[in-house]
Amino acid sequence: MGFRNHRRLAFTLAFVLTGGFMTGCGGDKAAQDEVDLAPIAISDHEGAVCGMLVREQSAPRSQVIHRDGERSFLCSIGDLLAYLAAPSPHGAPARVLVEVLQPTQDPAESHTATHPWITAQEGVYVVGIERKLVMGAPVLIYRDRAAAEQVIAGTSAKILSWDELGSWWAKQQGGTPH
Repeated sequence: MGFRNHRRLAFTLAFVLTGGFMTGCGGDKAAQDEVDLAPIAISDHEGAVCGMLVREQSAPRSQVIHRDGERSFLCSIGDLLAYLAAPSPHGAPARVLVEVLQPTQDPAESHTATHPWITAQEGVYVVGIERKLVMGAPVLIYRDRAAAEQVIAGTSAKILSWDELGSWWAKQQGGTPH
């Protein structure tokens, strides 16, 4: 066995013995249970992708909670999707939270006040509505389909699920969905 194979074997053993395999695959349930998965206030956090002050950006914003407890805040859903597409030294997210807009809020305007948080999978996403002062393609989020339908009435905007949003985003970026 050559030096390279010994090194590979040593790395593999160290990885497995330290629980790296189990943690990486989501098998370390006890460690995940210790991570606080509740949303926290945006406060003075900087965006993990753009470095801007998140609270100054228009909702919907997001936060990603990793299995190791690291929490990343994002200024927009576009930033969230870019962040999730890149590998993270903190591993896979334990939870992804997004702010939801109220159907009575003008979707074309900026809304920097705090909004309720839900998991990304619960959200109903609207694409195709113009917004002022938003970087990239705007993505709006509502708590339910009825609210989203109320907002898009009379427009060519589309309603998407979380899974459909990933495919839409990949097409916007000129790629194919994962």
